[in-house]
Amino acid sequence: MAYDLMHGAQFAKSYVNEYLKLDIPTRLVSYRNGWDLNDGSLPDIELFLVHEPIALDHWPTIITVALSTGSFEQIGMVSGHPEFRVGYSMRTYVWVRTEGSEETTIMRDRLTTVVRAALLDRPCLRATDPRSTWQAQIDQDTMREEFSDLTLLKGDRVMAGSYIAYELTINEIVAREKLGIVDEEGISIGVKNVGIGEDMVVAATTSYTTTGGYSE
Repeated sequence: MAYDLMHGAQFAKSYVNEYLKLDIPTRLVSYRNGWDLNDGSLPDIELFLVHEPIALDHWPTIITVALSTGSFEQIGMVSGHPEFRVGYSMRTYVWVRTEGSEETTIMRDRLTTVVRAALLDRPCLRATDPRSTWQAQIDQDTMREEFSDLTLLKGDRVMAGSYIAYELTINEIVAREKLGIVDEEGISIGVKNVGIGEDMVVAATTSYTTTGGYSE
């Protein structure tokens, strides 16, 4: 991916998703040890997505989406290109399914806490950035959590979900194209009278020079 471009929502959610895919497996091990749990009580994540599927077939699943962009602040210039600090309203969902309402609720709550810890760990989030100028960062003050009702499925299986909402800001660049510039001194207008009964012909001869430069 080119660096000197605007990346947009698809990059914002993929950035977080790739970070979580790298971070969550090792973080789960730490939390199992700290909480004295096995992988049945705090399972590995089966699937990481950046879109909301029509149906869920893997459990647990983590889904990260971008809902909107809320701010565009120009913060400077980079090699003649304007640089913006862009804020994205994000959500990371946690979906679980297991047997029993209590077990499902506890599993959902535990996994949500692990994901919360990952999103709050800003040094780790930055560590996945191959170029520091992106300055990807989660605003801790914007984070909040919501938990769904339980959904009874076939048998004794129960589904539950949660999401963590937050704002992610990333530095992005508008790459200005080099454009030709018309030299005003090279424009001349001539009027020619071609005779009685004939139309007046206005001939505009324009000469121009093209020079490299960035549009304003």
